[in-house]
Amino acid sequence: MSKALDGIGAGKDTVLERRRTYLRRERMWTIQSQLRGFDAECFHFGSQSEGTTTPGLQSDIDLLFSRSDRTIMSVWEDWKSGMRNLLILHDDSTPPQQYLLQVISNNHTRTGDQSV
Repeated sequence: MSKALDGIGAGKDTVLERRRTYLRRERMWTIQSQLRGFDAECFHFGSQSEGTTTPGLQSDIDLLFSRSDRTIMSVWEDWKSGMRNLLILHDDSTPPQQYLLQVISNNHTRTGDQSV
């Protein structure tokens, strides 16, 4: 099995190298962000960063950027004063892998919906 995985570019060494590469990319983006004055972090996830894809599949790169001046709320009790608050929305009309974020102003009024 190991030889077969090595042959298609999905062996243990390749998987470990991909994981190290994406961890480095996360650190570089975070440092670059901080040097530009933003307090944010970058996270890679999915088949590329996990090393579970093979060359030729044209797998996408999944990213999450997290800014410390934002609050993502799943319930109203998570609302924080002085922060940009975003409420997670998800229902039967939303695809399983997607969520909507509704921008909430500092005084709890609706200011618009944004899809992510």
